Formats: sequence, C-alpha cells, structure tokens
Amino acid sequence: MSKEILINPARLRDAERIVRITMAIILITAGTSKFFSDGGFVNYYSGLFQGDLRIQLPAILIDMYLSCIQYIEVGLGLALLVPRLKAYTMYGWFGFMLSLLVGHYILQEWSAVNQMLDYIFLGVLCFVLPMHGESEVTNQQ
Repeated sequence: MSKEILINPARLRDAERIVRITMAIILITAGTSKFFSDGGFVNYYSGLFQGDLRIQLPAILIDMYLSCIQYIEVGLGLALLVPRLKAYTMYGWFGFMLSLLVGHYILQEWSAVNQMLDYIFLGVLCFVLPMHGESEVTNQQ
C-alpha cells in the first residue's frame, strides 16, 4: 500500500517561515509603536488597572510590567527572525500572549480575551509546522 503526501513538505516549511515572519512583524510593530508613544501606553493601561476591578494587583507590579512590554515585543520579534532560536522563542511567544490574555481578563475586556486566542493559535501553527533545514521524518512500515 503506497502512502501519498497530501501537502508538499517544502510548502509546509515555507508556510512556517511566513507565519514566523508575520509573528515577528506583529511584535516589532507593536513594540516600536510603544517606544514612540511617549509614555502614553503605560499611562493609559496603568490607569485602567487602577479601576474598580475584581482582581487588584499592586500598581508597582503593573507599571513595571507595562514598562517592559515594548522591550519584550521587540526582543521576541527579533528573536523570531532567527530560525535556530525558534524552539525558545515559541515558548516566549506563548508566555507573552498568555500574559496579555490574563491582563485583558483582569480588565474584563472579554472581546480582547477572545481576540488573544487568534495569536495563540498563530503560535501553535508556527510551532507544529516544520522549518527549513529540519530533517524529514520518514514513516517506515
């Protein structure tokens, strides 16, 4: 019985590269925009976290994290452009996106929580697709 490959492995590798570059551009663009917001991003979200919320976190913790986000985004975005770092950056992507999801949950921004799932699924897609340079796994009977 012969086995057919439904999708060309080279196309899967190309798809992985496209997804990974897309993820990098998303992060680099988001981080860069925060660098040029003149503190507007931190001030805006810091104020939101001080509102009447079910979960209250210390303001210093919120402000420290908000101040780091732009560096995380640019650093993780640049790391995604380096294929040999993929194993590490994918876990960084998941951790970062989950932290944003939790933040939106605390703010009770339910539509933003749901929208974060798209980014997590984008990461899953990148995670499961093979990369250029990876050895092909052959199924033997």
